[in-house]
Amino acid sequence: MKKLDFEELHQEVAEKLATEKSIVLSTASGNKVTARTMSHVNDGLEIMIQTGGNSEKAIQIRNNPNVAFAVSNVQIEAVAAFSGHPLDERNNRFVVLYKQKFPQYFERYSSYPDEILLRFQPTKVILYKYIDGNPCKDILDVSAQEAFRTGI
Repeated sequence: MKKLDFEELHQEVAEKLATEKSIVLSTASGNKVTARTMSHVNDGLEIMIQTGGNSEKAIQIRNNPNVAFAVSNVQIEAVAAFSGHPLDERNNRFVVLYKQKFPQYFERYSSYPDEILLRFQPTKVILYKYIDGNPCKDILDVSAQEAFRTGI
């Protein structure tokens, strides 16, 4: 195991999230696990999505706020929190980011009265990589504020 610079890996993940147009969100409640592709924005490592308040994902998250994401070569474990309607004043940062990245979705869906904003705080991020032809994992342990590489 090789120790990595936490801030550098944090920045790499944030940049990856910002450039990707969609992300797969997995939720679970009881014995049912579901996954779906979502349009997301991020502010650093915080991931934000809007969805219908009565959607299956929202119901599952109410029962179990622990979720997982997958995008490109990145796997993320996170904890969800409800943040009210997307257009609530406290969600101004989301509005700016979402309008910029998805103007058509913002115009079409954000004002629906049943829309909610979900915010996700990652606890662990794994980037699957090849370094000099060898597979490895760069791990960002957000909870412990540590970064390291395994597999080489």
